[in-house]
Order: sequence, then C-alpha cells, then structure tokens
Amino acid sequence: MNVLLTGGTGFIGGKLKTRLESAGHDVMVVSRGPAGHVTWEPDAIRTAVRASDAVIHLAGENVFARRWSVHQKQTLRASRIDTTRLLAEAVADARPQAFITASAIGYYGTSAERHFVAGDGPGDDFLARLCVDWEAARQPAVDAGVRTATVRIGVVQGLGDGALQKMLLPFKLGLGGPVGHGRQWVSWIHMEDLLAMLAWLLENENTQGEYNGTAPTPVSNRELSTTLGRVLHRPAIVPLPGFVLRLVLGEVAELVLGGQHVTPDRAVTEGFSFRFSELEPALRDLLNG
Repeated sequence: MNVLLTGGTGFIGGKLKTRLESAGHDVMVVSRGPAGHVTWEPDAIRTAVRASDAVIHLAGENVFARRWSVHQKQTLRASRIDTTRLLAEAVADARPQAFITASAIGYYGTSAERHFVAGDGPGDDFLARLCVDWEAARQPAVDAGVRTATVRIGVVQGLGDGALQKMLLPFKLGLGGPVGHGRQWVSWIHMEDLLAMLAWLLENENTQGEYNGTAPTPVSNRELSTTLGRVLHRPAIVPLPGFVLRLVLGEVAELVLGGQHVTPDRAVTEGFSFRFSELEPALRDLLNG
C-alpha cells in the first residue's frame, strides 16, 4: 500500500514509518524539515494524496514544548486543525482507501472520578476544545465517504522522547517520585502497542470513527512512579509539589496534575490485542529489554 505519513520524522511517526516499511508498505513523508520529503505546500499535498492509497496524519506541535502563551495556543491549534483540514479536503477529492488521524485523550478533559471510553463527550478546557476542533477538521473526508479513523492517544511510553525519557534522569539519580498528590490517573500506552493500533486501523477496513490509544489498565501517578523506581532499582520517594510544576509549566501543568482514566474498550471489542496491558512489563521491556 502507498501510504502518505505526516509527522514521519517525529517521536511516533519515525517509528511508524519503519514498522510500515517492514510490513511491505511504501511510505512518503510530509515534513517541513529534511529535503526529499513532501512539503506542506497545498499543491504538493494534493498531488501526494492522489498518489496514495492511505493517509496517516500524526503531525502537530508538542503540547509540552513550551508554556501556553496566547501565541503558543495559536500554534498548537494551527499545527493540528489547519493541517488536518488541508489533508481532509485533499482526501475528499482523491478518495484514498483510508484516512487515519491522531487526536489526544485530552479530548475528555481531566477528572479524578470519571472513567472515559470512546463515545463519551468532550471536556471544556483548552486542550479538550482543541481536540474537538481538531477532530471536526476531518469532516470533508468523512462526508466524501472515505473510511476515517482517529486514535485519541494517551501517555506514550517509549524511548528517545516523550514523558518516560524526561523522567529517567531524576529517577536514575534517586530523585524521582509522584507529582502533586499522586492520585491522578495516567492513561498510558507502550509505543509498540500504539504503532500496532495505527497499523491495525490502516489495514482493517472495518474500522472507522474514534478509538482510545491507551492500555487497558490506567495507573495512578504514584503507581507509575513506584513502578518506574522498582524497574530502575531506585527509590521513588521525592515528590514534585504541584505548585512547583505550575510555576515551571503554567497552564500545561494541569494536564499532569489533573489526569484522566481512559480505556480502549472499543478497540478491544473490535479485535485489537495489546502486547502490554500492564505497566511494569511495559517498562521492563523498554528499559531492560
């Protein structure tokens, strides 16, 4: 299958490109970076989509890249909504077999009590509203009858970038521990399971709509810290107070301090199987494998 992939040089996309090519797919990457890739110029996008059997859209500014100033919020929105709309319009015109897009579990907002599944409504904070508009930008492809599936991605456990990579140094130094009160939920997923889910959505013509890209067993932030410490053979008893995180990150800190319990019920019901359903084996695979 000829696959057009955005975000193909990023944390998730670079690994997905390798996986898809290993499975026999031909992958073209859309990027603002290295030469040799498809650019984001509209005519180039339309031409690339016409030459593709499927489009996978993972591009978007990292929400943790910097504090959420007014300008940064505009950047976060444009990097997701504008690019999705451009691709969706090209997909509606060319009608490839599938359009697979990323979203985030931030769609649901944060909650200490609620347990979210695909089909639940959105929250009302900045990230939730962003995700609603992000997903709405797919509509031209949906209206054209193109099979469209979206993964609301949780906290990806992988090496090279992401949350786990940022936690490793303080934990290895014995300075790790829970963030805030530690009771907030962390809905995580092993990188390999996320890549497998994206490939499953690409190749399974019966899938469409929204899916949660999270493992079946969310954990508390305290359990995440304790488990990571145990895997690294280090103590995990030095807490990071919530007010310190707010001073450093500003509004972004609420994503970490609020948390959300999100499970992949729909994906499991439709036949997706997780390799890593429990956190400790997932971390051991990444750090001791």
